Amino acid sequence: MAKCSVFGGVSALVFIAACPVLPAMADNPWEMKLSGRILYDYTQADADKALFDIDETELRTARLAVSGKSGIVAFKLELETDEAGDIAATDAYVDFAPNGTSWKVRVGQFKTPNSLDEQTSGRFTTFAERAAFTDAFELDRRLGIAAHNKGKDWTFMAGVFGGDLNDTPAQEGMALAARGTFTPVFGEDMTIHLGASARHREKGDTQSNLRYRQRPFTHIPGRIISTGSVGESDTQLALEAAILRGPLWVSSEYAVLSSDLAAGGDATFDGGSIEAGYFFGGRRTYKGGKFDRPDVNSPVTEGGYGALAISAGFDMLDLTDSRLDGGAMNTTLLGLSWYPTSKTRVGLSLFRSDADLGTSTSGLDPAFAAAVLAGLTSDTVTGVTLRLQADF
Repeated sequence: MAKCSVFGGVSALVFIAACPVLPAMADNPWEMKLSGRILYDYTQADADKALFDIDETELRTARLAVSGKSGIVAFKLELETDEAGDIAATDAYVDFAPNGTSWKVRVGQFKTPNSLDEQTSGRFTTFAERAAFTDAFELDRRLGIAAHNKGKDWTFMAGVFGGDLNDTPAQEGMALAARGTFTPVFGEDMTIHLGASARHREKGDTQSNLRYRQRPFTHIPGRIISTGSVGESDTQLALEAAILRGPLWVSSEYAVLSSDLAAGGDATFDGGSIEAGYFFGGRRTYKGGKFDRPDVNSPVTEGGYGALAISAGFDMLDLTDSRLDGGAMNTTLLGLSWYPTSKTRVGLSLFRSDADLGTSTSGLDPAFAAAVLAGLTSDTVTGVTLRLQADF
């Protein structure tokens, strides 16, 4: 996590100071909400060949948020800290709903509208990590302005973005992004989700070239495949689909990215994932174009045993092209989660990442950089992440 910069800190304070002024913009009383979460991970993983072995715990995130709504105005401010003790603003935005229209305008820091997995809160994702392409292609939060709307069976958002509030947004280039979803079937018995998104990104004048890299399926170690800093701009297109039928769910995504290389020409990379799971004593839920808080039929707070979810998945990421070899990675996943209540979870994610290491050592974990320099071309990382989480 980047440390909260002077710009980010001042901006967050201005945002907080502005909140009391917002009631003047609407006649309705404010509906306020305080929320928070904590995610704590233990990971054990090792490589077959490289001198790579981790056995560590990590405070993945601790967040505190305040949000409010009054008439045509809504806002959210969320701050987080991590293992290093850094503080950063995640969401910090205001929504306006102009009179006479169902459209809303969002201004501030928030996620660019891309990917079902990325839009779903980390509290409700299936495994400890999202699909590899969401990190490798740097889907993230940025300062921006976007228009969004939703109907009974669709959602849409499109916006223009600068950089991250917590860094130096004016130097981080710009991005255009849009996402639309359609739910032809929606109900407790069955829900079908279809979606598509796009993003175009350009680096800032003083920013390093864009790079694409990824860890094995855990957050603690460094990256094991990387292109190095190669791109001046890129364009990503993605498709997504999901079906929920009672306690069963299946979802899949695929994304392709074309990068305009600083050395000339372009390179094409792609990534995707598929997962399936089944709930015992509950079910996964869906709301507003993304997965939502699970239903738990008999929570322990009511004398029950909670709910159990089992899952399996496959993830692929290819950072190779005829112009460069950034490596590729295929990951097989198994998951087991116990939900004592809908707001608490004990999750186990087992993974096996088979990687073609490529030729670049830029930004790699030291063990894998040394392995590539020694001539190693492929390796396998096997591991498990145990996650404890709670939110309110």
